[in-house]
Amino acid sequence: MSIRLKAFARRHRILSAAIITVAGVLLLTGLVVGTVATQPALAAQGAEILRGVIGDENVAKLETVVLGIQDTLQSLAFRAGTAPPAAPWPSPVPVTASATEIPPSATPVVLITQSPVSSAVDPSQTPTPQVTAAPPTATPEPANMPAPLKPLGSLAGEGQWSAYLPGSAGQTVAYKTFLQPDPQRPYAVAAIVAIDLSATRLHFVLGTNEPASPVTIDRPGKIPPSDFKPGVLLAVFNGGFQAQHGDFGAMVNGIIVLPPRPGFATVALYKDGHVAIGAWGTTITQTNALRTWRQNGPPIIQDGQINPHTADDAPHDWGFTVKGVTATWRSGLAISPDGRTLYYVAGTYLTLPALAQVMADTGAAQALQLDINGYWVQFEAVQFSASGPESSPLLVGMKQDGRYLNGFGFSRDFFYLTAN
Repeated sequence: MSIRLKAFARRHRILSAAIITVAGVLLLTGLVVGTVATQPALAAQGAEILRGVIGDENVAKLETVVLGIQDTLQSLAFRAGTAPPAAPWPSPVPVTASATEIPPSATPVVLITQSPVSSAVDPSQTPTPQVTAAPPTATPEPANMPAPLKPLGSLAGEGQWSAYLPGSAGQTVAYKTFLQPDPQRPYAVAAIVAIDLSATRLHFVLGTNEPASPVTIDRPGKIPPSDFKPGVLLAVFNGGFQAQHGDFGAMVNGIIVLPPRPGFATVALYKDGHVAIGAWGTTITQTNALRTWRQNGPPIIQDGQINPHTADDAPHDWGFTVKGVTATWRSGLAISPDGRTLYYVAGTYLTLPALAQVMADTGAAQALQLDINGYWVQFEAVQFSASGPESSPLLVGMKQDGRYLNGFGFSRDFFYLTAN
């Protein structure tokens, strides 16, 4: 073959490869754009494939564009009155009974009093008794119920807590409420679960694939049998970003899967069962008392203050994910100043500053973001029946696909709660 023909053939191969690559990118782009709202699982898979073709940074840019379009469409629907904001569940019934009402199950207390004796009445006559019903004693709030939160929007029931997760003895060990944190997006609603850490225990599970690491370690991706049973397992929720999005550190049962990044937000689980959240190297340090920890970017709240850089676009801090000002599904964990209450926060159309505002409204001392985007944000309450475990998503839009309970193991890391 002549040199000219060889050069032509080489250019033809290069051009063909380029055409195939561009066609594949366009096809996958269409897949992501067309399914991100209606089929988040398929969109998530398409995005993962696309990362191998055009890279993490370009996929993050594409996701930002797609999510921006979704947000714009939702805003237009809201303004047109076709998508009014709605509470995620009915307003809770007040826990404390009114002083003028007698609960149906209560027996009225009858007080018998004597009428005062008038000077015009014969003292020898017996005074006529007067029968009155004593006002009922108000039903006290449970000792572990958090104080109502300051409403940030206008939905009925906002900031009011209702019972959510029952413990092994039937007592409430977690409450839920919601907030509207973004005045520019009234349709953005964030759910909050307040977990009583004195009555529960937090656990962390490595996914079968994530966070990826060269360290040899068992990766079942599922809840161990000792905790997967009635009266023990209460709930399960998502973990953090993939390792490739920031190499955020992780340790499981004393084995360091990925080394910690100094100053980054860390969820720490100690051998005695208590939980802490804070910056690595200051609030959280490596000690023999630590059992497991997981990082996921800079602190969202540190020492009670919102991180002023939550809206920054800094891949070395936040990873190659959508920008903080992008409205999407987001989740996070926060802890109260006394360390007794753990808050899980999640919602759709949330920017990172809006997520931070929700966490600040709880009065949290420390907080971090967990995973984001539709398919990956998931919180499920777990109950057991004769047919086995049954889960109920915290919010409409969270998928009820049994990813954490199917016994096969899940690809991403996650947390779960058990009763003490």
